[in-house]
Amino acid sequence: MRRGAALCFTACLLLAADKGIRPRPSASDYPDHKTSGGIDLAAAVIPPDQVARLFATDLNKAGYLVLEVAVYPQPGNEANLLSRDFLLRIGSDPATLRPVSADTIAGAVEKQNIPKPPSPHDVTVYSSSTVGYESDGYGHHGVYTASGVGVAVGQPPGQPPPPPPTPADRDVVRQELSDKGLPEGRTSEAVAGYLYFPKPASAKSKGGAFHLTYYLDRSEIRLDLPTPKK
Repeated sequence: MRRGAALCFTACLLLAADKGIRPRPSASDYPDHKTSGGIDLAAAVIPPDQVARLFATDLNKAGYLVLEVAVYPQPGNEANLLSRDFLLRIGSDPATLRPVSADTIAGAVEKQNIPKPPSPHDVTVYSSSTVGYESDGYGHHGVYTASGVGVAVGQPPGQPPPPPPTPADRDVVRQELSDKGLPEGRTSEAVAGYLYFPKPASAKSKGGAFHLTYYLDRSEIRLDLPTPKK
């Protein structure tokens, strides 16, 4: 029984270390870091231009913020990481944001990429030319050419609608975000990864500092992060 528990514990450690990204050499390499409950917590807000380079998924267009979070357990301690234990507040906005899962983002991106059907009110103007052979019934005949302007309603002629996204597209988005996300579970080793937050609509959050709070069993850690440069 003890052997089984030990194997399960080891598997959890390996699982936590399997995903995410490589932590920076130390917690002090991040814009802010603090220590509590036997761990060092550090984080940084990823600027939009860097987000565009790091992810194949267009998270900026999809409406998400990305934070890099790292946890360094002190010797003899371990961390039990769950994304739900993080909250984000921006600027003077009292509203708090929770991280969004990779599966949720994949579903949202899939919906955004579904092409809209052409509206019956969409009008496309196109030019046309005609070459033909005519006869007037009195012995006169010959080749003629004509040109004109046509008006089409709905889908432009010769342009089929783009194909809808497939389940494979959604799986690719989910896999990428999951692989780079902050690992969840117990670990005694330093780990790092990304947390994804929906962009707030409130004007009070514009240009303000980022306040990230991590709730432990009996304490909390709050990091104050500067607004990233665009």
